[in-house]
Order: sequence, then structure tokens, then C-alpha cells
Amino acid sequence: MGKNEGELITPSVGYVNITGEEEEDYLNLFSDRKVSSRKSERLSHEDKNQSLKTLFRDFCNRTSSHGIPFFRGDSYFGRFTWMAIFLCCLSFFIFQTYWTMSEYLEYRTIIEMQLKFEPAPFPAATVCNLNPFKYSELRQHESIQETFEIYERVIEQSDRMQFPTESSAKKVSSREIDLAIEKIIESERKMKRKTGKSSGRVRRQAEYHAVFAKCTCLPQSDQCVPNRNPLQVNATVCVCFEDSSTGDVWPCYSSAVWSSRSCSQCSHSRTCIHPDHPNASLPISHQVQCLCQSISHYCVITPYGEELTWWNPHNYSVLPITPPVVVTVSEAFGLDELKDKGAITTKTKENLMFLVAALDRETRRNLSYTLDDFVLRCSFNGKDCDMDKDFKLHMDPEYGNCYTFNFNDSVTMKNSRAGPMYGLRLLLNVNQSDYMPTTEAAGVRIVVHEQDQEPFPDTFGYSAPTGFISSFGLKTKVLHRLDGPYGKCSDSFRPEGYIYHEHYSPEGCYRNCFQQLVLRECKCGDPRFPLQSEENKTCNAKSKTERACLSNITNTSGGFYHLQTDCECIQPCTENVFETAYSAAAWPSVNFKIGTDCPGIFEIFNDSTACTEYYRVNTAYIEIYYEQLNFETLRETAGYTLVNLFSDFGGNIGLWIGFSVITFAEIFELLFEVVTFVLYHKPKQLRARQRQKQEEMRKRRGIPSLIQSHLVTREPNSTRKRAPAKVPLDDIKEFDNEAAHE
Repeated sequence: MGKNEGELITPSVGYVNITGEEEEDYLNLFSDRKVSSRKSERLSHEDKNQSLKTLFRDFCNRTSSHGIPFFRGDSYFGRFTWMAIFLCCLSFFIFQTYWTMSEYLEYRTIIEMQLKFEPAPFPAATVCNLNPFKYSELRQHESIQETFEIYERVIEQSDRMQFPTESSAKKVSSREIDLAIEKIIESERKMKRKTGKSSGRVRRQAEYHAVFAKCTCLPQSDQCVPNRNPLQVNATVCVCFEDSSTGDVWPCYSSAVWSSRSCSQCSHSRTCIHPDHPNASLPISHQVQCLCQSISHYCVITPYGEELTWWNPHNYSVLPITPPVVVTVSEAFGLDELKDKGAITTKTKENLMFLVAALDRETRRNLSYTLDDFVLRCSFNGKDCDMDKDFKLHMDPEYGNCYTFNFNDSVTMKNSRAGPMYGLRLLLNVNQSDYMPTTEAAGVRIVVHEQDQEPFPDTFGYSAPTGFISSFGLKTKVLHRLDGPYGKCSDSFRPEGYIYHEHYSPEGCYRNCFQQLVLRECKCGDPRFPLQSEENKTCNAKSKTERACLSNITNTSGGFYHLQTDCECIQPCTENVFETAYSAAAWPSVNFKIGTDCPGIFEIFNDSTACTEYYRVNTAYIEIYYEQLNFETLRETAGYTLVNLFSDFGGNIGLWIGFSVITFAEIFELLFEVVTFVLYHKPKQLRARQRQKQEEMRKRRGIPSLIQSHLVTREPNSTRKRAPAKVPLDDIKEFDNEAAHE
């Protein structure tokens, strides 16, 4: 076809020619069709802000989420199905997110261990004598000397009151009593032949009667000991055998085990065999009334109706002899109710701490050992120690004068090599000849601790005996703790009124809380711990009220280790922990040339054998060293960090609901558009509608409008035909297919 004016141009391949009218109809119809794809282009700003529905429809069309676009499906079933799937996945996502957040908020930690091959700083070492004070110095104080006298009397009393139990002791028969009496009479006869005097004891006059007495009966023994003091507290009424000629009483039993019986086998001493347990004796043919006890099964003749008398202790002795009455001070000391020697010794040590704590600091220091008396030799890293610079006095309430090596935290001391030869070596003199009677073991007490920590030899110490070289191999672990929210630690925390000044540790913190509690309740302090100020005083050892108050607080609080609820004690964030391995060997050896210079002992001067024996009995050799020149660091790290949280959160949200960070940006944009629509577009639409209504009302109330007709004229077609528009065949086919489906 030619290309003259007014003629149709030949279409290219894939295109068809349409006329002008067909073009207009085609474009109008094609623009009104909805695109069937899942996502369409965004609506215009005016169309989108028509209503909230158009906003959400636009969001569904363009969101990057995998499930939400299906909410605009063609069928109701498809839309509700996808909504149900989305809500189900959203529920699983919320549950897993809750579990993930809970794990994060637990703030759990893990320990990372690292081994560093370099010398660790040498710790501080505090050494004490197991005997805290010199006995020769303590005896110069009257109150302390009285305490030792009371201790010795109570120990002696405990020895006399240790009777055998029924399970291990042989039952005492009347014949055995007669034999005992015969021995006494025989000894009297020998005395009479030698001196011509007699104590008045004759075999035929040895007769026994039952008498009442006030006794002390031991729980672990069936027998009782009569008391000479009629005002003795907590005394028990007992019945004893009394020798009518001498007034001696023995044995005695509680009145509860005695009963009236009829006996037939009795001796001339008026003692009988229990009728239920007959035994060989000197019998009397007829039965007599007697008083029997059920412990050792023997009796004493007691005629019917005869009234028992009370024993008069003033002019007679007791077999065994009645122990002397302890002075009333022992009641305040808490020794009256103790029978075990270990418990008595422990209580006496506590009493001594109370008495010594009442003395001034200078006096207490002079009661214990000086550095020159205690430390005979010292070397570190193969070199001599500087006694004045390397040691510091530490006064402990329980161990007296202790001395701390390497106390200055501004100086770092390190070993050049591992092993005992290059560690700290100390020769310590304990001088057993001046030990107190209450000191049960001979040796020294050692505490290995940090330089800025208070040593507590009573809790964290190790004991080393005399006559041995005691080796303490060390391994250091450096702990690094995390502060909040993963834990609670501080390197600068100090509780209010801290009694150990700058040397903070959790142990000292608990002791501080306990001391403050005692000061508040008892108006005095526990002598085992320092006082807060010079205005405070320690509890009096002889004051029963103050001792009872201190005892009640200890019992009710469970000790200072159980004050966690009322006491805030924080762990340090960085702490050195020293693990100790102990070994020992006899010292000195036979061939070791220890010399003849024994410390201050003139009697054995220039006698090497006696000097070696003195060192074996009175000295302890101590070695403190690193086993290896490395140390471990244990560092707390967060077990579940914020990075892990975001990682798990992103995985969960992508798995269950197909969201990403871009999707969240789209959601925020939707929220912004909703807010903008509510605050701006909606009021604008309402105002436009209101103006339209007002205009309509105004027109209705006005004069009738003139009907005007406008003739629509159409310009004649041009003599030149316009070239037809080109429409792609694919678009026409797609349009026809959609029309056919409809």
C-alpha cells in the first residue's frame, strides 16, 4: 500500500492498524482493566489517600513480605486461607521470640580459660605461731592467770568425772566392796605398826548405811559424785553408801534407781546381794529389809521404818574424793556445763581472746612474739630477705603477732624459676617452752593471699608442724568477673564503716556486718574482729550478760556467713585465687650441719646434737613457691549477647512470616501514611464534603436556573487522514483473552 496522505501505513510485524475511534475505545477499556499479577504498581497519591482501605490495598500490592500480598486474592476462600496461615506463623514467631528474649534476659555467662606462659606476681604470705601469746608474759596479768587456774581445775574435774559406762565396766559386787574395805583396813594396820597410831578404821567397825546426798550425775555414767557445796545449782538427790565409822561415802546413785527389797545374802558390812542376782558372799540365814539399786545390783541393810539421813560433808571425805568447787567466774566463762576436754580448751581459748582484747594495742603486741624471735631465716628467689622492708606486723585476735611477707602492693615480686629453691623459704621458731597450756599443737599457721587483702588465718590458713620442712606449691588463677547485668562485682566497693579499712574481701565484709550487728544489739564488740572506732569496746569476758547477748546473736543469725539477706557483700571483679599443694619431709636430717648457734639457749650452746634436737622440736621450715611459671585466666563472657539475639530474631522472623528489615521499613511507612491520612487527608475530605453540601443547599434555596442548551459542534474531518495508531498484537491478544475469561 502506498504512503500517500490519508492512507493507512503498512503496519510492522507484530502490530495491527486501528482507526482513531477504535484507538480511543481500546485505550479506555484497557486502562480500566485490573492487572492480574500479584503485585501492581503503586497507586497515585490522590487515589491512595481516598480511604484507609486504599492505603492497605496499596500496601498489600507493594510490600516485600511473602504472605501479605495474598490477602488481595480473587476469592474469599483464598484470602481467608492465607490470613489463617499468616496468623498461625505469626503465633509461632511470637512464641519463639518470647523464648529467645527469655534466654537473653537470663544473662548467663560462660567461662573462657586461657593459659599464659609467663611468671605470675608472687602473692603475699602471712605466717603466725600456733601459740598466740607467750605464757611467761600472760601470767603477769592477774585476770589471765586466774583463767589458766580455772582451766586447770576444770580439766582436773573432767578427769575425775570420767566414769566408765555400764557396757564397758564390770559390775561392782558386795564382795568387791569388802575387798576394797579390807585393803583400807590393812593399810591402817601397817600404819599403826609403824607409827603406833591408828585412824580408827577396824574391820569389824566397817559398816555401811544408806544416806541422802546432793550429787552431780553425769549423763554418760550411772554413778554420781556427791557435792560438798549444799548450794550447788542443778544438783541431783542421790543415795550413797556411807561408812558409819569414817563418814566416807561411795558409791552413789540417783534415788530413782533405788527400791526397798528383802535380802538374804548379806555381809558383815551390812551390804547385800540383790535378791534377783544371787552371788557368793557371807550369808545371813534369815531375810532382812534392805535398800537395793538396779545399776550394779547390790544393796544395803535398811530396817523397815528407818529414816534415811542426809550426808554431812564437813568432816569426811568422798571416795573418790569430791573435786574442788570451781569459782563462780567459770560460770561466766561457760565452763560449768562442759565435760569434754576439747570443748573446755576451745572455750578457754575464746575466754583468753576476750581478756587479751581488753588490753591496749601496745600491751597485746608485747604479749606475743617479735619478728626477730619468730623468723630466724628468710630467703626469696635465692636471695636474702630485707627483714625491715619485706615484713609487716599483722595482729590477729586468735594467733597474736603474725608477719606478712610482700605486703606492699606497689612492688611486684616475681620468681625467676619454678620450684622450692627459688620461692620463699622461712625458718620459724615457735619456742614450745613458752607455750600456753591451751595450745594443743606445735607449729605455724600460713595464709597465702593477695597483697591488698586482709589475711584470715583462722579461716583460710594452713598449719605446718615443727620438725618438718613443709612445702606449699602454688598455682595461680586470675578470675575476671562481669558486672551488671550479667553479675554484680566491684573493685572499689567498700561497705559503710568497714572494719578492715582498705583491704576489702567478701569474707571481711561478712565479718563487718556481724560486728555491726553485735555493736547495735549488745553495745559491745566481738573481740575476734576489729572495732569500728576507738569509742567502741569489746564485750567483757566476765560479764555473763554480754557473753549471753553475743551467744544469742550468733545462734539466731547462724554466724556471720548467714547474713547474706541483711548484708550486701560484692565480689571483686578481678581476683587472684591461689591453689595450694602441700607436702612435708622430716627436718633437719641427721647429717645436716645446722650449727651450734641455737637461738638464746645457753645450756646447749656449742652442742651440735642438742642444738639439732632443739631445732627439730621448736622450729618449722616453710617453702612457698610456684610449681610452674604460668598461670590461668578465667574470664566471664556473655553467654548470649545482643548480636546473638538479633541473629536469632532475624532468623525467626524470616522463617515464620517472611519479614526483613525492608519489610519493617514498609510497615513504618504504612503507619506514617495512616497517621497522615487520619490527621490531614481525612479532615480535608470532610471539609470538602461539607462545602459541597453547603453549595447544594444554597442552590436549592436560590431562584430557578435557566436551562441552557449548548450545541456541540463538531469540526469537519480534515481532508488528510490521520495515520492510525499502532497497537502491539500481544496487548490485543492479552486483552481479548481477559475479556473471554470474564
